[in-house]
Amino acid sequence: MSKVISLGYEYEHDYTLIGINSTLEDHRLTYLLNRVLDINLKRENKDLDFKVKNCAFTLYNYECKETFTSWSLIANKHLFISNTKEEINLFEQASQISYLINEKKGIDYFLKIHGGIESSDLKLLLEKMKNVKGIVATYAIDPNILKSKDFLIF
Repeated sequence: MSKVISLGYEYEHDYTLIGINSTLEDHRLTYLLNRVLDINLKRENKDLDFKVKNCAFTLYNYECKETFTSWSLIANKHLFISNTKEEINLFEQASQISYLINEKKGIDYFLKIHGGIESSDLKLLLEKMKNVKGIVATYAIDPNILKSKDFLIF
């Protein structure tokens, strides 16, 4: 008799996650965050693409060799046009929004920081970000409470 053994693996979400509400476009927000936080986020050649959701989210990355941290700015919303041919719709196309993290629809962007960050540094970081014109609010988020946290693995 042979026994089948399966090993389960769950990814450890050991990073700091910040939610950002902003009226700014992603490139403008990135420029301002780079200036205020003294980082160098750059747009990736490829977006964070999900075939399942049929959408892609803009992605900016920066790796700091001095502090051994990596930073990622990810859009939470993807606006797209879908073709509809319903009788109740006057138009053939309708705009729709897809979210990276569905349970956080009110958040426009996520700032993901890998590496050690102290709580006092996080508090200072959030204060600096709140002072950026165009950022409405910033939130520290525990990634372990998110249902769709695996979408943040990249």
